[in-house]
Amino acid sequence: MNTENHDATPYADDRADTHSLSPATSHGVKMGPYLLRERIGVGGMGEVWLAQQTAPIQRTVAVKLIKAGMDTADVLARFEAERQALALMDHTSIARVYDAGTTPEGRPFFAMEYVRGVPIGEYCDQRRLTTRERLELFQKVCLGVQHAHQKSVLHRDLKPSNVLVADIDGVPSPKIIDFGVAKATSHKLTDKTMYTSIGQMIGTPEYMSPEQAEPTREDVDTRTDVYSLGVILYELLAGALPFDASELREAGLEGILKVLREQDPPKPSTRLTGLPDTIARSRRTETRRLSSDLRGDLDWIVMRALEKDRNRRYGSPAEFAQDIQRHLDHEAVLAGPPTARYRTSKFVRRHRTGVTIAVASALALAAFAVTSTLQAQTIARERDRASVQAATASAMNDFLSETLASADPWSGGIQDATVVAALDAAALKVDTAFEGRPEVEASIRAMLGETYLGLGKLEPGGDQIERAVQLRVQHGGPDQQELGSLRLVEAWLRELTTEHETAVTSAADGARIFRMKPDAEIDDLLAAYQIESRNLLYMQRYAEADSVLALAEEITTSAAGAQLIRSAEIFSLRGDLYYYRDNNSAAADSLSQLAYERAISIDPVSPEAPIYLNNAAQYRSNNGDYESALAAFDVALALHEERFGTDHPDYATCLENRGSVLFRLKRPNETLAALEQVLDIRTRHLGASHVNVVRTGLNVGTVAWIAGDLEKALAIFQELKPVLIEARGTDHPDVLVVTRNEGSVLRDLGRHAEAETAFAQALEISRRMHGDNHTKTARARADYGSLLTTMKRYTEAEDQLTQAYEVNRAEL
Repeated sequence: MNTENHDATPYADDRADTHSLSPATSHGVKMGPYLLRERIGVGGMGEVWLAQQTAPIQRTVAVKLIKAGMDTADVLARFEAERQALALMDHTSIARVYDAGTTPEGRPFFAMEYVRGVPIGEYCDQRRLTTRERLELFQKVCLGVQHAHQKSVLHRDLKPSNVLVADIDGVPSPKIIDFGVAKATSHKLTDKTMYTSIGQMIGTPEYMSPEQAEPTREDVDTRTDVYSLGVILYELLAGALPFDASELREAGLEGILKVLREQDPPKPSTRLTGLPDTIARSRRTETRRLSSDLRGDLDWIVMRALEKDRNRRYGSPAEFAQDIQRHLDHEAVLAGPPTARYRTSKFVRRHRTGVTIAVASALALAAFAVTSTLQAQTIARERDRASVQAATASAMNDFLSETLASADPWSGGIQDATVVAALDAAALKVDTAFEGRPEVEASIRAMLGETYLGLGKLEPGGDQIERAVQLRVQHGGPDQQELGSLRLVEAWLRELTTEHETAVTSAADGARIFRMKPDAEIDDLLAAYQIESRNLLYMQRYAEADSVLALAEEITTSAAGAQLIRSAEIFSLRGDLYYYRDNNSAAADSLSQLAYERAISIDPVSPEAPIYLNNAAQYRSNNGDYESALAAFDVALALHEERFGTDHPDYATCLENRGSVLFRLKRPNETLAALEQVLDIRTRHLGASHVNVVRTGLNVGTVAWIAGDLEKALAIFQELKPVLIEARGTDHPDVLVVTRNEGSVLRDLGRHAEAETAFAQALEISRRMHGDNHTKTARARADYGSLLTTMKRYTEAEDQLTQAYEVNRAEL
């Protein structure tokens, strides 16, 4: 319902209610066509009544009027300003004004839309809306405030009690109410004089911007409402205000000003610490997962809206809503740190080799020669090359200025989809733009390819790289150094798409070129050896991998080579070889530990260091040294979090490995908590149907089952099953596994009829996939027969168990 909720404090806009209601304003009184039924809200200057309109149409309305005895010039002016402000609005998220008039006593009133709703925070908690659902609802509020701003009206008192939400046709629909302290930005809302006492605040302290809290400040603009919206979103996400309400109000006027001007609130994810678990449960999640959800994008978005310097906030509520949409669409948000690493991570997984795609430099027109994404340091060397390279640089710059400059997401905040469209347009132009200039065309294609790859567009990126390679070979010969750099990019791409044979060929050719060039960087050669040996390991060609690693170790043992970060990777790869070829976990552990120490010594914030330590911990676990492995995983996780945060694929991998150690230590509840977080991260990054997500989900369900949480296990298996069937079809190994697991949990819960259905389905799937004489079908029959025995259907059970026995005996 409508409520006017001006707080009766020394900081509220209007005087506290010290007047009794006039006898003329009570239930059953009629004012024009409006019959008052029930008073539903009281504020400092006015009261709101539920009323029935009788003519010219019949409908329920809310009537707002000035309280008896409150009709001072200032109050009358404010009341008329609110009425005029609402009359300007025509938006689904703002309560509409129908009519206006005066009571027989001469007190003004207006009739407006009656909102059968509750404050937005209360609505979200009552219905246990998820974080995503809260964000989508909040976006509607932003657009309503944006409409008010377009009508040149500031609200100045946005807070949850002034945003009511009701279900309309089953859809949450917010309504912004109470424009009692609204202010016009480009026109007067009333010809009457509105007064603000010196030292009096306009609005509600907890939701008030620093500039609005200044009693003498006149230049408050639309960004004050952006700040208030930020506080509302903070509360919707974290379940608490940025600053403690009681402490803020007890501080007095000067104390409030000091807090708002000088103190930085904790980030929403941090604010959750110490708050009750009911906050997470009201969002249908757990505190740990909620904190993980808020960390990163949502922390950045909220804190940008709460910037003390309004020039650093979002420029409008619409811009605020758009950044939330970017987050929901898994795009880079404007509020995020403006780093290439962050933006690139939204589109392409970080590869173990530490490849960095130079999207920013390409789109910012810093393109003067082909540069390998694997070796940024070659840029300076290429800049100083012969005049032909200078001409290439100039041609590339002109081309980019015309085609790509308008699509620079770092200068104008344009979404990455626009960048891709610009790249597509550029790719079409290249075919005809550089006729007779193959070196320029090769450089342009290389740049386009690397930029596509940085945006996760592997197919068009790979096409451009291949064309660039062809041009270099045809017009520059097979031995030019530029071709060597391209071969490394090509090799990395093929590794990413699991074309390991081709990756080895490209890396080997790159290494051949670099060995021929006396001025080649040894890091380039080491990179080629690194990619070649790793892909040989993937294909289990251990002798060849050993030979390539030996060549790499000739470099890493030199004085210059020992200072290269890639030397750490060579240690790690040698450890992998010892493990996979020789099953020597101890040697692999030692070399991975050495790789970690080398990386840290060269670069204290090395992104590869936690990966090496993760490998060392995994080898210790494989060797049965679980406690030592757990300690190493703890350090690796801390390093991952420090470098990339907790919403990162490598963090998930390390956390999963740690979970496996906890499982071996017979700590299933801790294992379950770790795997649930892994599942959450991978689902966000890969989608619910990705093979890694599905298998993580199966592990979560299995551990929940072992931990005795049968209901959770069943819920997970039953949630995964339709996803798998839709993605892979009914007859798929993963569908078979999840169906058997579903049946087993139902059996353990004593829900035998449902378990029978699941086991029968699993048996039919296995028969279609493997036939009647396969051990997997025998296992499905055994499950089914065992259940039938429990259900005392002995004849049917004997038939299933006999068939299973015969198949298994034949396999012995």
